[in-house]
Amino acid sequence: MFVGRVIGGSAGDKIYLRLKSNSNVGIGDLLVVEEGDTKYYLKVVNLTLQSTIPSQHLEEIAGRTLESDSEIFLFDEKQRLYKIAIAKILKIRKEKFSPSRLVPNYFAKVKPISSEDFDFLKSYGEIPVGYLRLGTRYLQDVVISLPAEKLLRHHMLIVAATGKGKSNFAKVFLSGILSLNKYGVIVFDPHGEYFGSKGVKGLRDHVNRENIVYFTPGTLHKGSEQLKIYTRDLFPSDFYGIIDLSDAQRQAMDALYREYNEDWIKKLFSEPLSSLEEKTRSQQITLISLRRKLQFVLGLKDNLEGFVFSLKNNQEESLFKKIKTCIEQKKMVIIDTSLVGGESEKLISSAVVSRVYKYYRDIKQFKPDLFDVLPELLILFEEAPRVLGKDILSKGTNVFERIAREGRKFKVGICAITQIPSLLPREILSQMNTKIILGITSPQDREAVINSSSQVINDESIEIHMLDVGECIVTSPFIEFPLPVKVFKFEDILKRSSYEEDSIDISWGVG
Repeated sequence: MFVGRVIGGSAGDKIYLRLKSNSNVGIGDLLVVEEGDTKYYLKVVNLTLQSTIPSQHLEEIAGRTLESDSEIFLFDEKQRLYKIAIAKILKIRKEKFSPSRLVPNYFAKVKPISSEDFDFLKSYGEIPVGYLRLGTRYLQDVVISLPAEKLLRHHMLIVAATGKGKSNFAKVFLSGILSLNKYGVIVFDPHGEYFGSKGVKGLRDHVNRENIVYFTPGTLHKGSEQLKIYTRDLFPSDFYGIIDLSDAQRQAMDALYREYNEDWIKKLFSEPLSSLEEKTRSQQITLISLRRKLQFVLGLKDNLEGFVFSLKNNQEESLFKKIKTCIEQKKMVIIDTSLVGGESEKLISSAVVSRVYKYYRDIKQFKPDLFDVLPELLILFEEAPRVLGKDILSKGTNVFERIAREGRKFKVGICAITQIPSLLPREILSQMNTKIILGITSPQDREAVINSSSQVINDESIEIHMLDVGECIVTSPFIEFPLPVKVFKFEDILKRSSYEEDSIDISWGVG
């Protein structure tokens, strides 16, 4: 069975295919051409209507039938009216995959992809995320699994317009990591959807939920812990690159820390305003404005106690030490920030990530033997432009940018989620080696993702625009070519996992 024949093209550009009249080939479809021991993997990037009848005659024929609303009958219609598929060569395969330096011959038969053509996917990875997608259809017996360790260390970007399935993919991916029980994960949950709640399925419904530690400032759930940060555990650097600070305010924070160490914030708020009379007018203004700004960021009320942050000198173990212990035990830490204001949320994430990243760096430098047994760590967060946006980074670097640039050397990776990738600097986008691209309607955002991808996907712009909910393209240097995927529904994964006694089988969805 074949769906068309090759009628032209070039190895470095497009291949043109004339399709059979009854073929249902669409944009995004995968096709194959076999010639001898060479197999060409093709992807349809566009379709056109063609005819051997001159265009003016077509217009006349259509015009004559418009008023009468009669049917059009043409002699040899299937030979005179036809579709052309414009395709790109993804790779060619002989003994192994390689970039295409060849083209198929004229009139070579073009066949639909079969499951056997993708046997190589079985060895790809341990985290199943969906089925191989063929345009709007998908093969239920070809499951796409991603390589966990490579993806975790080399950063990921999940990007899509609102409602296209970003959070669903993230939960599917996280559930796969949870099943493996060999990596550390920190998830910042700004909408309370990853852990789950009443009426909302989340990772707490996973069979391996005992490996989740949930920190929340709200009502405690079974197995959850209070999200409380004491200001004695904060450094001035936690605020840098996260909130707007003048040079004078930074200098004041550094001076306070040098003089009062862990009590620097408490001293700033406890020192009476009358004592400021000894300082210059500019120093007074700086300290007063700094006090007001930190009170807002920390969410402190008049009694100087906040929902998450506290000035008390409580002697209980700090949040940061608890999280470090969880990571060492290869657990998944979910931090609920859904009840916290925007600036406080950024400070929480900055402080947590800074401590964990410093811990990994220190272990590698001073205890290399222990570093070898530390688990790979993934840090997942939404609304990436809030900490990695061009405007934010123009005011100074922060820990998220440092991890994006150098984290792979220390076994720390980030998974950033955003609706607007064009707000991220090009160099940061390029550091996100694996991109999960769901539907993007904005041309500017599509261009930002396409131009920063590790594989050539310039021709996929139309397809990316047309992607429906739960459809995506996975591009990564760790897979042979960009893979079109129909993502599993997270709720379906939970149903399947409930049948397993110990863990989720990696063959989800195999028909």
